[in-house]
Amino acid sequence: MSTASDADSAGLGTLLGPRLRERRSELGKTLSAVADEAGLSKSYLSAIEKGGSVPSLTVLARLAHALEISLSEILRSSGSARLARGRIAEPALTADVAAEGSQLQIVRQSAAPGDAGPTPVELGHGDVFVYLHSGRLEVTLDDGVFALDPGDALHCDRPRTIGWRVLGGENAVSLWVTARSRARA
Repeated sequence: MSTASDADSAGLGTLLGPRLRERRSELGKTLSAVADEAGLSKSYLSAIEKGGSVPSLTVLARLAHALEISLSEILRSSGSARLARGRIAEPALTADVAAEGSQLQIVRQSAAPGDAGPTPVELGHGDVFVYLHSGRLEVTLDDGVFALDPGDALHCDRPRTIGWRVLGGENAVSLWVTARSRARA
């Protein structure tokens, strides 16, 4: 006969296991590598990932460290937090990297030396934030021109126009963020 705590543990195991397995796969780590890093046996980690075993908080903390993820992300119980994983330096030219349903438009853009164009995000819905990951970028706003170097960020207060141009001899990888337009009822 199962008790309420058995049912709660089973529910927690089916919640934790897939999250841990998914994160391990995203990192390209093997079951053995994560088990070794967390100080666990491979069979115990396999049982956790299958939802058949619920780890203690101490073990979960070691797994979180091995999987480069926060305990809060592992333990979240609602679908309100959404994670969109990726790497800012991936080769695609322009990609929307916001999680599905996000009220933010987040675009990663990679452009070659000499390339230029309008902002990759929609204007007119609020402020625009630009972060330069690599390369050099010139951003032209309503009221000025700004040269960005790697690690620089520019906050634009409700701009009407934005243009950009890659400076120097290397690709520029940037992240652009603004609010999405709200659907009208």
